[in-house]
Amino acid sequence: MPWQVSAMFWTATLLLLLGDSARAQRRPDVPQVGPGGVRALLRQVDALASEQCTRNVVAQWRYETDVNEETQLAALSAQAEYSHFQRAVWDLLKSLRREDVGDPDVWRQVRLLSVVGPAALPLEKMERYNRLINDMLAIYNSATVCAYRDPFHCGLRLDPDLTQLMARSRDWEELEHAWTEWRRLTGPRMRPIYEEVVELTNEAARLNNLTDAAELWMFPYESPTLKLEVEEVWEEVRPLYEQLHAYVRRKLRDLYGPDKINRHAPLPAHILGNMWAQTWSNILDITLPYPGKHFLDVTPQMIEQGYTPASMFQLADQFFISLNLSAAPPEFWSGSLLEEVRGRPIVCQPSAWDFCNGKDFRIKMCTRVNLKDLVTAHHEMGHLQYFLQYRNLPKVYRDGANPGFHEAVGEAIALSVATPRHLRSLGLLRSSSAEDSAHDINFLFALALDKVAFLPFALALDRWRWDIFRGSVSKERYNCHWWRLREQYSGVKPPVLRSEGDFDPGSKYHVPANVPYIRYFVGTILQFQLHRTLCKRAGQYSPENPHYQLHQCDIRGSKAAGEALGNMMALGASRPWPDALRAATGGEEYKLSASALRDYFRPLEDWLRQENLRTQEPIGWTYDGDYCKQSIETAGLQVYGGYYNGVNKSSFISVSSLILSLMLYFLW
Repeated sequence: MPWQVSAMFWTATLLLLLGDSARAQRRPDVPQVGPGGVRALLRQVDALASEQCTRNVVAQWRYETDVNEETQLAALSAQAEYSHFQRAVWDLLKSLRREDVGDPDVWRQVRLLSVVGPAALPLEKMERYNRLINDMLAIYNSATVCAYRDPFHCGLRLDPDLTQLMARSRDWEELEHAWTEWRRLTGPRMRPIYEEVVELTNEAARLNNLTDAAELWMFPYESPTLKLEVEEVWEEVRPLYEQLHAYVRRKLRDLYGPDKINRHAPLPAHILGNMWAQTWSNILDITLPYPGKHFLDVTPQMIEQGYTPASMFQLADQFFISLNLSAAPPEFWSGSLLEEVRGRPIVCQPSAWDFCNGKDFRIKMCTRVNLKDLVTAHHEMGHLQYFLQYRNLPKVYRDGANPGFHEAVGEAIALSVATPRHLRSLGLLRSSSAEDSAHDINFLFALALDKVAFLPFALALDRWRWDIFRGSVSKERYNCHWWRLREQYSGVKPPVLRSEGDFDPGSKYHVPANVPYIRYFVGTILQFQLHRTLCKRAGQYSPENPHYQLHQCDIRGSKAAGEALGNMMALGASRPWPDALRAATGGEEYKLSASALRDYFRPLEDWLRQENLRTQEPIGWTYDGDYCKQSIETAGLQVYGGYYNGVNKSSFISVSSLILSLMLYFLW
């Protein structure tokens, strides 16, 4: 029979481990315990976890709001200490079995605390893992490119230089140069490092009692069929995406010419306004359906009415109060940093912070008075509201129901705030003309370039890493497998021929940082599910009523919508995420589905279908050649509809070239 151990013993054991486990090569034996002993242990772990978390978050906050060497070293030290604590807890709990714990809630806490990712590695391997990540990020962060037409103008960094160039330039060759050079100077140098990181991440997964790193990264979703589920959701989205893809391809062909873009081919990745072609918002100016109907921007009215960063966040706070949810506590207003401080270097990326003590919640944002930042302020306050709703749960449960939920809540609120109806309620918009059909299509199209275009990229990035972690793709096929997935999901191809001498996934931050990405896919889908549910509760959406369309809904002032949202957020991570979705939807929904996204974009999808029919634009794309080979020497440079390295400008491939390409393919 398992025997009971006092809470004092477990606390002493944990404190001993906190001082010793990071250096210990032998892990201590942990006695078996009954449910009462485990529950007592978890209470002590919870108190210590909150304290450790607070110390860590304070150090990270000080660094990001005052970047210097001293605060950076303190932040690194605090993070290492927190990882040390997580490992100590893991050491205590890893030997517990399901049969030792009767209470399902107690077992859930044990299970969540028993998966700590790379922190489970032995000390020397953990240090090696961290060094490898830092080495890859050093390559990524230090890469600089020389200008296309001025080879002596060098030092162009990803942000802001290349990011702005990819967004604004419409010069095919300049974009191709920037795209190619960024990848030449990042990926190949980090590829051998990444191969070792894959091995260590898989080892960490096994130490967490999981099969491989793919299972480790999927663990927070609590679904053994997650891969199948996201694939099914993508198939729901695909018809809309293919209509968007076809329309954008025609617009780009009109700009660049049919000699560069074939009407049946995938889109060249370098002309979509973004270094990774992950969103297409920056080509809105050349693809907008109704150019004469200017996109809604109330920034001048905000400036005229005297908006400030503080008043923008006060408005966001009032939005949640109108839903009968919690007001931001006094500590928020005294502790947050809502605008840039002159003379002090700050990490300006907007972020919401939970200091793990149930009362201190803050936002860091270099807010500017414009519509974009007004929407972002509401998004960040959505995170804050989530913190407030689950603050009384044990530390292990103070999180979103899955990694996509936090972003989904913030973005669902943003969908209301950006509507003409909401902006009129604030006195920022007087005319109702912004809700006519042309404005509606422009509004939905702009949003689709951001959200719909993003989904296949997000899916491909983690699908690629899952395949690598599981060993279904060898090291010799890393890069070509990447481009196979990009073509399969996105209908996107590289502008120049690629080989296994390249490592193009490494050009995206989340790969060298070894950070999962599928949360953004899940969050994008969930935000529309939440939005539809809240709009129904608010009486603002009815599929049968054209006067209550989903993209026009504003839930401000709806206590029914607030109750649904609060019920979901209050669960934190204490229940599997389908239960949280049930709490929000009143039991109507319990799984990931793109039906709400399709409902939201229905007017745009109908318009795109009619427009593509009118112009006889082919829907979908045809694989038009080898985009990647094991080595450049084995590859023919000419492919149908795509032109690599400036060779043959004909849009037709000769029979002899086709035969040669096929021979080389089979030899390779």
